[in-house]
Amino acid sequence: MSAPPTTAAVAGYEATIRRTTDGVAHITGASMGDVTFGQGYANGEDHACTVADQILKVKGQRARWFGPGEGDANINSDLAWRAIGIGRRARNDYETASPEVVEAFDGFAAGWSAHLEEVGPGGVSGWCAGKNWLRPISGEDVYAYARSIALLASSGALTDFIATAAPPTAAARDEETPPSTNGFARALASTDVAARSTGSNAWAVGAEKVTGGEGGLLVGNPHFPWEGERRFWEVHLTVPGEMNIYGTQLIGVPGVGIGFTDSFAWSHTVSAGHRFTAYTLDLDPADPRRYLVDGEPREMTAQSVRVQVRRPNGELRAVRRNMWSSEYGPIINFPGVGWTDTQTLTFRDANIGNDEFAEQYLAMTTATSFDEFVGAHREHQGVPLFNTVAVSSDGRAWYADTSATPNLSRQGERLYRRALRDDAFTQVAADNGAILLDGSDSRFEWEEVDGARDPGLVPFDEMPVVERNDYVLNANDSFWMPHATEMLEGNYSILHGEQRTERSLRTRENAFVLSESGEGTPAGDDGTFTGEELRDASVFNNASSARLLVQAVVERCPTAPVDVPELAAGSDGTPGLPAATIDVVEACAVLEAWDGRYELESRGAVLWREMLSAVRRDAPEGLDSLWARAFDPDRPLETPSGLAKGFAVDPYLARAVQTMQQAGLAIDVPLGDVQYALRSRPRIGLHGGPGGDGLTNVIGYSDPSMTSEPMPDPGARIVSGSDLRDGGYPVDNGTSWLMTVDFTGDEPAAWVMLTYGETGDRSSPLFDVQTQRFSDKNWREAAFTEAAIAADPDLTEQTVTGTR
Repeated sequence: MSAPPTTAAVAGYEATIRRTTDGVAHITGASMGDVTFGQGYANGEDHACTVADQILKVKGQRARWFGPGEGDANINSDLAWRAIGIGRRARNDYETASPEVVEAFDGFAAGWSAHLEEVGPGGVSGWCAGKNWLRPISGEDVYAYARSIALLASSGALTDFIATAAPPTAAARDEETPPSTNGFARALASTDVAARSTGSNAWAVGAEKVTGGEGGLLVGNPHFPWEGERRFWEVHLTVPGEMNIYGTQLIGVPGVGIGFTDSFAWSHTVSAGHRFTAYTLDLDPADPRRYLVDGEPREMTAQSVRVQVRRPNGELRAVRRNMWSSEYGPIINFPGVGWTDTQTLTFRDANIGNDEFAEQYLAMTTATSFDEFVGAHREHQGVPLFNTVAVSSDGRAWYADTSATPNLSRQGERLYRRALRDDAFTQVAADNGAILLDGSDSRFEWEEVDGARDPGLVPFDEMPVVERNDYVLNANDSFWMPHATEMLEGNYSILHGEQRTERSLRTRENAFVLSESGEGTPAGDDGTFTGEELRDASVFNNASSARLLVQAVVERCPTAPVDVPELAAGSDGTPGLPAATIDVVEACAVLEAWDGRYELESRGAVLWREMLSAVRRDAPEGLDSLWARAFDPDRPLETPSGLAKGFAVDPYLARAVQTMQQAGLAIDVPLGDVQYALRSRPRIGLHGGPGGDGLTNVIGYSDPSMTSEPMPDPGARIVSGSDLRDGGYPVDNGTSWLMTVDFTGDEPAAWVMLTYGETGDRSSPLFDVQTQRFSDKNWREAAFTEAAIAADPDLTEQTVTGTR
């Protein structure tokens, strides 16, 4: 691999920050440290509050500054993060990290702190202006936060259950309830262990599928939160003669996480594989603080964790609690199982020791060729939870799931498959994106093999990887279908994901977009793509559910009013609906006239969405009840399909009409009048919709629960099982960074949108300017060359300096 950009020690940091249209930062410096100093400084200008808040979270100091939180949320968060110990691990690993990584992280922290020193807490933009918890940060702080990101689909999703785990007491025994798969399922669904709130599409189009037959194209479309810490920040980093990279990175971290150079481009999607394994523990009858493995007792360990909690009068009080662990990892107090005299749960995290994470992304950022970029995956194996989809400038399309994955032995896999068939808790866990194993059986321990990044993980040579000359794709299903017709099959771990299983409607729509040709398809009659065609295809907004079913639904539309029974209120208190007689004739006419797309002006999209919501809620098998032809693993793009014989659409269509009436909406209301960006004032209507309806352009609402920032109120739900709220469909999640890269010319061209913009300051004119851009499908060409930057009408420039 080539040498990374210069890191030689000099008297101080110096970076030039040029801002172009939409506030995009182009940062130039003589070394990697200078560039990341500028990146940290500009991050402070745009997102100081988010960075500071997340560093407090990982340090376990939120309760110290913000108080206990609702239901002791801050106390539990602090206790859990200290028990996880990522700060302690980061401190130790930072001492042995490469000089290049230390330079990058020290530079970023110095730049962020220099901005804070310059403006003071009162000069910071955003929700935390003037707060006394705004303090300088260190490279180690930033490194620890970066390491916490790797735990997004493992320890970081289980903090609520780590903090409250405690051995059973006499009082608890009196209130003990039997293990419950229902409680277990509800608790799993409430977590983000499958990273449901973070999805994505990614397409790499090779030379065979490119109009003209030369070069490559890429679409990156991560579906991430629009609020909180998991937002992206657009940036262009340059060390003249050594590094020139454009893309985006999560707020608070140096480098580029998704982007392009002169020679390659890449994006990520969240892998369908597993980043941890949960274990049931059979406990010693003599002491519930001991567990049995192959019949032999082993001691749990107790770590006394102390956090400071701010009282309403400003005084601090200490809270101390024992945090318990097995040899696998933390004990968790999981509803439906808990911690009784006989059993509890624990887990082992594949990313807890991922000190290669930062090394890998630095190597990707500084790679000078596509082969070096691919080599970084083999060398470091530090990608925490993502598929990678990439393309080279000469037209090679590459897919890989190199995520950190536990390595079960063949015997362990066979035993797990048997449990999937026979054990209800194992089945419930799998249905909710988790692997549950018997921790009292040593055959379920991770197997150590040569070549793995860390002991017990799958090595690179056993990970699913494919390179093609036409295209590859991923939309969060497993590795098995990186192409519409050519499957990736092999002897891969079940923990990487299942093979020969049904694909989501969204994956099928992704594959349809890339594989189909003819009039009305994104590729057109020639079946190949230009950069502009692929760009437009990413927001085509066709719903595969409508393409597959709407005509058959219309054919079965009732001609007489439909009687629907009372709909009970939801278990969360969401209202139900009364029994009623509903006329659906107008609704049938609306669906018949609808083109199956979720555009701003689409009349029928809201009605269809509500009908599918009713099917999910009320039909015996949810959406599976719809299909006439079951999934066929030899025809994964075409099946399941057809509307089931005898399936009556009447009650579901009637319930959709009733729900819309309850919300005060006309049956043919345009989607853009209902679906809107929650963050924006005045209101901005949005195209796109739920991935479950079969769209590639996914948007929706999810609670941004990991941030301390006050959030806009999404309103109350209108009806149980529907996404409709008081104001319509609020959006704070989904399509976030849209990037299309075109290598068919003499130099790369890219069109981009960051749907929520560069700044977290709600008073800034830049706050929602790109949300309007997204609504209008008004792509911005990335200013990647010096000429393009110099010609930008909104160009500003500043030089920032600081001491090392």
